[in-house]
Amino acid sequence: MKTKLDKNIDFIVNELGVKSPVIVKNFFIGNKNILNAAIIYVNGLINKDIIDRDILNPLMLHVNEDILRETTAEYICNKYVPMSNTEITNDILQVIDSIKSGKTVILIEGIEDFILAGTIGGNFRSITDPPSESAIRGSREGFVENLKTNISIMRRRIKDNKLAIEKFKVGKRSQTDLALLYIEDIVDKDVLNEVRNRINSIDVDYVNGTLEQFIEDSTYSIFPQVYGTERPDIVNANLMEGRIAILLNGNSYVLTVPAVFIEFFQAVEDYHQRTIVASFARFLRIIAVIIVITLPSIYLSLLSFNVELIPVKFVNPIVMSREGIALSPFLEILLMEVVVEFLREGGLRLPPKVATTLSIVGGIIIGDAVVTSKIASPTTLLIIGVSVVASFLIPNYDMSLSIRFLRFPMLILANTLGFLGIATGCFFLIVHLFSLESFKVPYLSFSRSDLKDVFIRAPLWMMNKRPKAIPNNNENRQGTKKHE
Repeated sequence: MKTKLDKNIDFIVNELGVKSPVIVKNFFIGNKNILNAAIIYVNGLINKDIIDRDILNPLMLHVNEDILRETTAEYICNKYVPMSNTEITNDILQVIDSIKSGKTVILIEGIEDFILAGTIGGNFRSITDPPSESAIRGSREGFVENLKTNISIMRRRIKDNKLAIEKFKVGKRSQTDLALLYIEDIVDKDVLNEVRNRINSIDVDYVNGTLEQFIEDSTYSIFPQVYGTERPDIVNANLMEGRIAILLNGNSYVLTVPAVFIEFFQAVEDYHQRTIVASFARFLRIIAVIIVITLPSIYLSLLSFNVELIPVKFVNPIVMSREGIALSPFLEILLMEVVVEFLREGGLRLPPKVATTLSIVGGIIIGDAVVTSKIASPTTLLIIGVSVVASFLIPNYDMSLSIRFLRFPMLILANTLGFLGIATGCFFLIVHLFSLESFKVPYLSFSRSDLKDVFIRAPLWMMNKRPKAIPNNNENRQGTKKHE
């Protein structure tokens, strides 16, 4: 007949999966009255050296007394398990979840409670400079795929006892660990409850890297409504403004909510540079966004509808450069835009060194070939080149994709209605931005007190209030003493 120890072992193994790499090690403890015991862990998630040194060795070789059935798990843990990270529980479901995370459970015959030992092991990527968000000044730390490492990074940066961490599991089959981080006395409770509800409502088999698509407000909008970053300093600053950070195990991309439109154009260097220099950089980014969206369509409108608006000095060179061009201005610009996107997407799929070569050599060869073969004019290549370079000024990759996409509907409107089409496109774009929300917070809103960190970057000592665009319970973030 099976003992209760055997039944517990069978239940745990079945719940973990019979075909999983589950290891069950049976052994004896005690001096004269020997008791059966066992440890269970998942191979590949643990550090075997810790198990051999701190669990099996003391329990199998150094128990010099008889372990009675009345002995508590706490007594055995305190005397014979020389580990700092141990936990005693009688919840077998908690035991199963802990084993899946890399812990080892100790079961002893006649003792109801289970001993959980922290034996998490395996190889993890070390902390490095985030490759997609490099900065000249500022932190060189980047988030990694391990949730506990990422939480420890944030704990080192924010030592306030109001830093709250909530744990969730998402994905019915993957059961991925997720953590919410926020400052308890700053965060808005309504926004926090909304985030909790949306996370709890996720009902899919697997979630990793696609979390924002399950919690965003407007699925069919081209604009990102959740801010993602690999930089701890950006997450740190966002928490101080009342936002909530969402960390997912297995993903180095940390999400912060709610997101507002203007934050996607703020770079980390803005707060390390002089006020005037940072404000000038902000101004350049705004100009760059306008250029990316409208420059090709304005050029098309001038060629197709309003040639008289082109200064006389530029008319002849443009007309001469278009002699012999077989394609219409619209198809010419559209073709070059598509080729640029081909080069850009191709570069993302290749190793960095090869991608750089492809972008430079491919761009030069294709550009020279299309001009020589009279497929596109040099003026068109100049316009496309300026808009491509301008798109590099947008610091956030997700927003950069959205802004680049807008060129195509604007080109179609410009080819159909000219400047009226461009104006119509801009009108609907602004209306759409004002209609968006991020966790019930307006996506595009302006408050006079927030303008000091929108189009310009005012001196840091002037930013003594948190942004009103982000709901919070504590608007003061620094003293009111002015800089002398």
